[in-house]
Amino acid sequence: MDNHQERVREVMARAICSACGEKPEHSGDARGNALRWQDYECIAQAVLAELQAAEMGEPGRSSVAHLANVIARTCDESLDHAWMYERAAGDALRAYAVR
Repeated sequence: MDNHQERVREVMARAICSACGEKPEHSGDARGNALRWQDYECIAQAVLAELQAAEMGEPGRSSVAHLANVIARTCDESLDHAWMYERAAGDALRAYAVR
């Protein structure tokens, strides 16, 4: 993973962490992460994979609504709660677009 992707994944993880009602700079959980936002890196990676698929030409994968659904599913939320992740999805999209 290149430096840009690492930065994007961090921005995404922080946004998702905040959307889940957590404080990104608090201590991590039992996984041994130093900071709480690091607990959300696997979810950020799933969003990053969707954006990369969209860049390769797969339609609909980069919409805010779709990314919010991906975040909700990855957080084990019902799709009825996907709206809670739209801001994080928008932040992810903006972070990915900046190169």
